[in-house]
Amino acid sequence: MNYIFKNIKLTVVFINFILTSCIKEIPIEVHKEGDINLVQIEMGGDYDNQLFYSLSNNDVVSQNLETEWDIAFECNNEGSHIILNSATSGAVCKTNVFDFDSINSLNGNENWKYDAPNGNLDSTAFGDYSNGHLYILNRGISVSQGGNNLGYKKIMVKTISSNQYEIRYADLNGDNDTTLIINKDTNFNFLAFSFTKHSTDDIFPPKQNWDILFTAYTHVFNDFTPPLPYRVSGVILNRENTSVALDTNNNFSNIDYDMATLYEYNYEIDAIGYDWKNYSFSTSSYTVDSYKTFIIKTNIGFYYKLRFIDFYNDNGDKGSPKFELQQL
Repeated sequence: MNYIFKNIKLTVVFINFILTSCIKEIPIEVHKEGDINLVQIEMGGDYDNQLFYSLSNNDVVSQNLETEWDIAFECNNEGSHIILNSATSGAVCKTNVFDFDSINSLNGNENWKYDAPNGNLDSTAFGDYSNGHLYILNRGISVSQGGNNLGYKKIMVKTISSNQYEIRYADLNGDNDTTLIINKDTNFNFLAFSFTKHSTDDIFPPKQNWDILFTAYTHVFNDFTPPLPYRVSGVILNRENTSVALDTNNNFSNIDYDMATLYEYNYEIDAIGYDWKNYSFSTSSYTVDSYKTFIIKTNIGFYYKLRFIDFYNDNGDKGSPKFELQQL
């Protein structure tokens, strides 16, 4: 019996020797932060450029004028939402009629609705259009063209399925009456549509190619009665890719990866928004809140920190946000 026990003990010792001889300790690599990059974006003095930015590429991946599209259609298979071009202050009125030809002009009593600036798809101006109501669309204004109104359209969504929308639209007087199929493309969050071109366009990049959008947009100030829609300039999130935390207590240089993993993140698309800068009526100029650091988390688990330091370029032109950006 002792002989068997000794043999088992020797066998265990031998196996431990083999394992400890073969398995080497692998040191855990210390997390390395990226370099701090200084970036400047040129939105234009009227903020009429929309610039889609990739954090991983540290570059603008797509750019367009805000007037190049009017509405956009949600692209996932279950999606049915239609959003407005908030940059032009587009708005829509849901009428009480179902006959496309029954309205040919404005009556002055339109109840204009705007999309919620936080991007909540349950609070779009179009809302539930499945019952066949006729809508009147105010395409908004072009600030770069002196505030010219872009005109009105009447629109009705006839059908929707997992892969397409069918819409009918025309000028208010009935001219340019068009029925069109909009095919979904799941590579995109939304497909932008232009009533000028009568077509969708790849204005929005594929959803995996960008993280934040520098743009004008319409913020609705609900403190006023009635609520006040006002065009602002700022940053919008990619609702599929990014979320944001705001730190106003720690210095930009002190915020690291470990801290980034502990923040609570906001998924509303205007979480960065417009109010990282302030306008002075006495000096007619903007200053930025450089004490605000935005920590951006991507859907694949990368963290970045961003701090605005200016809103003017070297020529003194506004609409040129300058910021520090670092991957954590």
